Amino acid sequence: MTGPSDAELIEESLGDFGRFGDIFDRHAQAIFRFLGRRIGPDDAGDVLADVFLAAFEARGRYDRRHASALPWLYGIASNLLGKHRRQRASELRVLKRIVGQTDVHDQAEAVTASVDAQTQLRGMAKLLEELPAGERDALLLYAWEDLTYGAIADALGIPVGTVRSRLNRVRARLRAATDEIDRVRSVRPDRLAPLADAPPSVLTRQRERLMQAIDWNRPGAEDILRTPDVHARLAYRDERAALEYLVRVFGLEEVREARTDLGGHILAFLRMGDGMFMIGREDSEVHRIHSPSVLGGTTIQLQVRVRDIDSHYERAVTEGAEITMPLEDAFYGERRYEASDLEGHRWHFAEPFTDIRARGGDAPGYAD
Repeated sequence: MTGPSDAELIEESLGDFGRFGDIFDRHAQAIFRFLGRRIGPDDAGDVLADVFLAAFEARGRYDRRHASALPWLYGIASNLLGKHRRQRASELRVLKRIVGQTDVHDQAEAVTASVDAQTQLRGMAKLLEELPAGERDALLLYAWEDLTYGAIADALGIPVGTVRSRLNRVRARLRAATDEIDRVRSVRPDRLAPLADAPPSVLTRQRERLMQAIDWNRPGAEDILRTPDVHARLAYRDERAALEYLVRVFGLEEVREARTDLGGHILAFLRMGDGMFMIGREDSEVHRIHSPSVLGGTTIQLQVRVRDIDSHYERAVTEGAEITMPLEDAFYGERRYEASDLEGHRWHFAEPFTDIRARGGDAPGYAD
């Protein structure tokens, strides 16, 4: 492993929350495969971020004598599966599905040379399902994940002696039903039939969930990140350039504490008065939102009320904004102008006549 160890990253994340994203990047695929072997890849994608969020919340108790956090993450994933009814009901469904496949015999020849593979698999699936949860977790971490007794103890937060006792009880059951733990190794689902890795879109979505949850659960974050019940998310091909432009040209204020680094791209919140919206990288796979520069146009226009529309317009012109409607007084009682940003989102800026006159400005007296 190049760079800091997991233990070092976790220690750094105690002060710099964003460093925990590196733990996700290192181990998300392994944890996805672990979950996929237990509950299937569809549900694994839904649970992945929950595992890492639970790990983030428990990171202060991590034993930093262990350079790799993977066994610890296996334990958290095991505990999470045991706590959620939906996951508990669906555990080992992958093995059950493989048992029902008509072509499993060819894929499972190594399971047994003397009895029918379907019968062997059904018996093993039934045995694993009937094991007490603690014994099953210890067994599968040992047989499917190749963890040592010590690593299993660390993962499950139990003494090594308890691990030994649980596996001895499992061996006794196995001798009555089949043979040895090697039988369990041979029915690991991805040794019987291919299980796909997490696609990039799933990892991106789950990392985004994790980092948002980390940022949004910091002390005081509720006040910092309080958003309207309805707010927009704008997509840009280059959201960092867009952020710089919107602040410099239109005078929008970034809520810097709310920025989320998603590994190569960011989510940022901007506000004007009591309004707030977010910007991020365009995403055709997960959120299916696009930059107007890709679509060749936009279907919405953002309406922004400003203080001192005259100065705001002058600033936008000076900074090189593309003005699509010059400053004018509208018949319904506001002074307004419109502009496009660097990727084609349309903006309507306005100030009511009443507000203009209240600050000592000159505005028509109609439509008050």
